[in-house]
Amino acid sequence: MLPSSPIWPAPLDHLRVESDNPPALADSYCRALGFEIYPLGEDFLLQAYGRRLIVGREAPGCRTYRADRLQGERQLEDVQAYIAAKRLPVELSPTLILRGDVVAVRDPDGWLNVFGLPRPAMVELYEQGSGFLPSDYALIDEEDPAGKRVAFWRTDPEHPTFAAFHASHAKADHHAYETSGWMDFRDWADHLSHLRIPIAWGAGRHRPGNNLFFMIDDPYGERIEFSAELERLPQQTGPLTWPHTERTVNLWSAGWMRQ
Repeated sequence: MLPSSPIWPAPLDHLRVESDNPPALADSYCRALGFEIYPLGEDFLLQAYGRRLIVGREAPGCRTYRADRLQGERQLEDVQAYIAAKRLPVELSPTLILRGDVVAVRDPDGWLNVFGLPRPAMVELYEQGSGFLPSDYALIDEEDPAGKRVAFWRTDPEHPTFAAFHASHAKADHHAYETSGWMDFRDWADHLSHLRIPIAWGAGRHRPGNNLFFMIDDPYGERIEFSAELERLPQQTGPLTWPHTERTVNLWSAGWMRQ
């Protein structure tokens, strides 16, 4: 039997590939594999659905590191303790994507294996930098605040003003419009049907916000939400937490789980 390890589950978050011409290599990945490219200091971050990597400037073919994503603070602490018990030397974080308190262990061939948590940069920017009020969070583990996968914020009593979803692909998610009630849903659905625009998701009810909804896709694939019965929250109301499950995003049927 294999020894028990806290590393499960820890999906691959990203790896780093090297080039003496990083812009050219990054461009080739984008053209061949459909990545989108973002500057990351002197490196390049390449992202697409379900995958991302970093292109840096070192000797081509150099084995720099690979990084696995842990699920929360408790798993990070367990992995740190497990590695320490094995008396393996650990190194400082080589990646700007994960938090600085990663566990980094080098194998005999020089390949650095990194285990860590994502930086909560988006949450910090909106809450600490801009002063948005949190309305709801969806978490992998409701007892571990580091496991946020969705955050909803507000800047007035209407829930929410803005939301961010943990995903491997940086893009707009959807924009929403409030209606006066359930009968409006019927009228809008009949109107859209006349235009031969199908409903893409819903009708349903979100748990965060407790609102009715359905969504359609615009001609470029961006989703538009029709909403009703949206909660209104006083300024002093603190955030609620929810499990990151399909039932949280839709009480009635299948959920749209961003990846």
